[in-house]
Amino acid sequence: MLTEFCLLSALTLNSDEREVLRDKINEWVESFLPQLQRESTRTEKCRLIASVERHEFVNDGNPAIWQFCKFVGKTGIIFDDERQELEQFKITSFQKKILRRNPSLENVFLGRSEIKEENGFWKLNDELKRKRISEGGEALIILEQFGKLKAAVRIHVFDTFLFTTKFGADELNWKTYLISDFEKADDRNKDDKAVVPIHENVVKNFANVELFLIGDDNEEDCLGWITILEKWGCPHCVGSYLFLSRQGQGVKLCNNGSRPSTDATITYRGYRPR
Repeated sequence: MLTEFCLLSALTLNSDEREVLRDKINEWVESFLPQLQRESTRTEKCRLIASVERHEFVNDGNPAIWQFCKFVGKTGIIFDDERQELEQFKITSFQKKILRRNPSLENVFLGRSEIKEENGFWKLNDELKRKRISEGGEALIILEQFGKLKAAVRIHVFDTFLFTTKFGADELNWKTYLISDFEKADDRNKDDKAVVPIHENVVKNFANVELFLIGDDNEEDCLGWITILEKWGCPHCVGSYLFLSRQGQGVKLCNNGSRPSTDATITYRGYRPR
């Protein structure tokens, strides 16, 4: 890795330094993505219905209660369990692509319960197996060396076809965010600036790479992300680990489940990486 990666853990960088680092991370992503391979047991119908879960709903209650969806022309519609309309939305580039290949999925009720259980798995080459920290159906965590910095890299897929033979790295664009793009979150933040939590008990997200389908120019649907995280191990415990939320944020825990020191009270607002 090049010396520019020494900037990766810096909390404050000027604009030129940020762009140099962003370029180097983008180069790394370009070489890293083709190494990722998965198998999925879901269908095109599953991934179309599941894509609605990633929609930004107008009504905050609708994510919990919608049970059916329908795609009519350029419009998506969600319904409750009695098939009463809840809201409409503009379909994404990703959804359009699935519908073009599967016209039988248009203008029909699709049930949320029709999403099949995912029994897919990662197909790791020998190098990734050696670097592996943790592996699950949707997420993989490996140890990576960035210059002199050892970091955990978490790959999380939201579309289950991602990195399979049906949806390879050559179909992806991405956008990279750095920890230095954000201000530190605290209770004094009163405006709408993007902020990031910084505390000794919170695992630092050095960078987050959001993955999009090529052609999704408005970045409507993030299909997965790669997060470069602080590697952490408690010196007092054997088997200490990272607890990672769906948002990619982590809390440092010892192997008995306790935090090694006092909790932080942190304001989370506008945080991206998620």
